[in-house]
Amino acid sequence: MAKGQRIFKTTMLVTGIIILSKVSGFIRDMILANYFGTGIANDAYVSAYSLFYLPVLLFNSCISATLIPLYVEERERQSLAHSNRFASNTINLFALAALLIAAIIYALARPLVRLIYVGFDPMKTDLTVKLVRTMLLTLVFNVTSISLASLLNATDKYVAAQLTGFPLNLCVIVAAVGFSERYGIEAVGWGVFAANILQLAILLPFLRGWFTWSPVLDFSDSRFHKLMVLAGPAMLSMGVSELNHMIDHALASGLNPGDISAMSYAYRLITFLLGVLMVPLTTIMFSKMSRLAASKDTEGMLDALRRCILVIALVALPIVAIAVVMSMDVIKFAYMRGRFDMHSVEVTAGILVCYVVGVPFFGLRDFLSRVFHALQDTKTPFRVSCLVVSVNIILNLILRIFLGARGLALATSIAGCTGMVTMLLLLKKRFGHLGFGSILPDLVKLLASAAVCAGICFAMNRAIPPVMGTGRVFLRLAACSAVSMIAYAAACFMLHVRTIRVFASEVIRRRK
Repeated sequence: MAKGQRIFKTTMLVTGIIILSKVSGFIRDMILANYFGTGIANDAYVSAYSLFYLPVLLFNSCISATLIPLYVEERERQSLAHSNRFASNTINLFALAALLIAAIIYALARPLVRLIYVGFDPMKTDLTVKLVRTMLLTLVFNVTSISLASLLNATDKYVAAQLTGFPLNLCVIVAAVGFSERYGIEAVGWGVFAANILQLAILLPFLRGWFTWSPVLDFSDSRFHKLMVLAGPAMLSMGVSELNHMIDHALASGLNPGDISAMSYAYRLITFLLGVLMVPLTTIMFSKMSRLAASKDTEGMLDALRRCILVIALVALPIVAIAVVMSMDVIKFAYMRGRFDMHSVEVTAGILVCYVVGVPFFGLRDFLSRVFHALQDTKTPFRVSCLVVSVNIILNLILRIFLGARGLALATSIAGCTGMVTMLLLLKKRFGHLGFGSILPDLVKLLASAAVCAGICFAMNRAIPPVMGTGRVFLRLAACSAVSMIAYAAACFMLHVRTIRVFASEVIRRRK
């Protein structure tokens, strides 16, 4: 019971920090929308950040998916000194690789921008290249931060890794507010530069007392070879969402001006939801599942999988229902100020609807990838990710013709659903069963409750006249959301959804 309480408290603490980080990120996006709207400058920044974030994404997928289970295994079988030497060597080799990749992309920035964003005019291309090169200067700091954050997660020190989101939000806000009038969007690029250095500085104090870095550079380390064998497939499997998003941007570069910015603003709200709803659960459960996999506790893993799916469905379904119905108000409240006008609201809201329907699929697919990684199987998620990317590209080319930028977003959601279903089928094939018969009644009841939530929200949205202004929009959005959530909770209780009853009882018991 004490262990369960620790997990619960840790989850709540990590969730609280993530919410604060995402809220500060939300404020950052509001400020960027105010200063740059959906214009050419923001298109260039979004595109440059996507190109810079591609190697970050690949390193993050590679490191976070493989270093944690291998480091946990090394600590359990060997001494702390052995595991720290392995970690130091891994950090050093990845830092060296990041330095080389940054140099290559820096030199090839212009042809890469022209290749990916074929619809950009020369002025937008020049600005994008300049921003990419500014951000690349600190890639090695970013990659080192990822490595250290993974080590902290592997030792159940989850809080420190979640603090790294604050420097980016703070530095970009300071850059936009304090320097954009003089330096334009380039100030934001330098804000990203400063944030990457601060992220590393935040993590270092948390390493004292248990991790000692050593300047080792051993290419022949068999443990690192094993990590790289696992890491190759993991790079795509863990980063498929961002990769699909980048593909969407590339195809959107030939659409209307501002579509890339609108897609980015909508997608940031999706990452906000995923960060708050999914990241705490997947971060903590990944380490737990790595230990269950190391001890060959298959039933324990399946039980954890079933519970996580129910929790994700319980929380995500009503939020998706409300976001679809209230998409205009969501975008008005989030971004409508300064240069972000009503046209930008309409475009971004339409894209948001097409993205938000995929939130449960994105979250479950990423979580299922973690299950395979805990089993030190990165090839299966890699194959599924190839399928997901292929489906996304095919649907992009079709739906783009009929729906424009909204079609690109919808294609990503459908591809996410395809990946989730495929992974569930492969897990069933691997284990022989998943035991989903025990949770299927609850899942059906949750879907019915979410339908009630959507119906009430739709009625409220029709009954209350549209309003303008951040305060009034917030009140309208809050009123519709509150009544809809109450209806959802009531429907869950009336349908005897065991998950919500257990959750409510747990909260009451802990308060006592």
